[in-house]
Amino acid sequence: MLKFQVHSPGKVILHGEHAVVYHKPALAAVVGLGTKLQLRSQEGSQVASFQLDALNCTLEINLQEFNAFLTNFRQKYPGDKLDSTAKLMEEVRSEVSKQLERSVGSTPKQHTQRAFISIYYLLAGAVLTAPNQPTLTLQTGFQVHVDTELNVGAGLGSSASYGAALATAFLILAGHFDQSSYLQDENLALISQWAYESERVNHGTPSGVDNTVCTYGGILRFVKGQGFQSLKIHKPLNILLVDSRVSRSTADIVAKVRHLAEDFPQLIEAIWQACEQLVNSAVPLYESFGNAQDDSQKFEKLERLFQINNDLLKAIGVTHPKLEQIFTIAFKRGFFSKLTGAGAGGYAIVLLPENFECNEVYWKLKEELEGAGFGVHVTTAGGEGLRVTSLDN
Repeated sequence: MLKFQVHSPGKVILHGEHAVVYHKPALAAVVGLGTKLQLRSQEGSQVASFQLDALNCTLEINLQEFNAFLTNFRQKYPGDKLDSTAKLMEEVRSEVSKQLERSVGSTPKQHTQRAFISIYYLLAGAVLTAPNQPTLTLQTGFQVHVDTELNVGAGLGSSASYGAALATAFLILAGHFDQSSYLQDENLALISQWAYESERVNHGTPSGVDNTVCTYGGILRFVKGQGFQSLKIHKPLNILLVDSRVSRSTADIVAKVRHLAEDFPQLIEAIWQACEQLVNSAVPLYESFGNAQDDSQKFEKLERLFQINNDLLKAIGVTHPKLEQIFTIAFKRGFFSKLTGAGAGGYAIVLLPENFECNEVYWKLKEELEGAGFGVHVTTAGGEGLRVTSLDN
């Protein structure tokens, strides 16, 4: 009986948000919060069921219908190795649309539709590309339970985390690799590739950052259209993730910044260049932090970079009164913070020193933030990536 658990982390942007849209470098780090997926095969069942806690729904795939879909696809596109996934995406959208109409009777919420398309698309993709099994079908039902600590649409990479967890589960199910070999380079690349495909369902043309950092972990430096480099870090940073509880549209904020850049092109370009210099200054600090006695000095420099970065983001108008309240509470207690992601709401990051739990001021900070109505999560930035573990009954 196949049963296992996947933990797929979320991410934060440490530096370079907004500037990255204009081809400047940014740093993204994996966070300790993430998505947990549990899979258990069900002997004698012909149904794959998916309980998605974040969307408060359960979706089902009838394996007989799913296998018929696979057969039809193979007949329609004989010898297709899925080098281009566009055909599969088109066929899946059509099939899911028909199935949802039959089973629900009315059009479900957009989030539910996207979730079902992601599941069907990734499962079909994993089975159709199964190594040495050109006619593989699914004969045994299974149950999948997905729960997440990541708020949807808050800039923490929730959809990439979800996609990476699903991709890993389905690739194991279809025999691409197993629990003992998933960390091999080619297998992590495969997970990241299919997590990116899942992102396409949710975001159309994703950057590839979220799926990469959620899969591999650590801290990545990236420039739009130029790929990624992993930083060689010694240990993750301690951070406080603070939820402003203000929702916003990333697209609207990016458009607002674009208008500002059109009105004041030289001024905003100077800010982007400052953001680039900031990333260049931050990289050696992150790479050397944790390997020497002068960590306190490096930490102070990182605090200053957080402050400068935050002030640059304020200058382009992406703060919010609730974020300002978080910054003020943190600064009053001697902690440095910045917004992360699009801004105008969403999350802020507060840098925490070593042994912060022993610091009475930290507990006062946490208490004051919670008392002000903010969501507070103690976690790390730059830890390990996706992991698969055994599942007890």
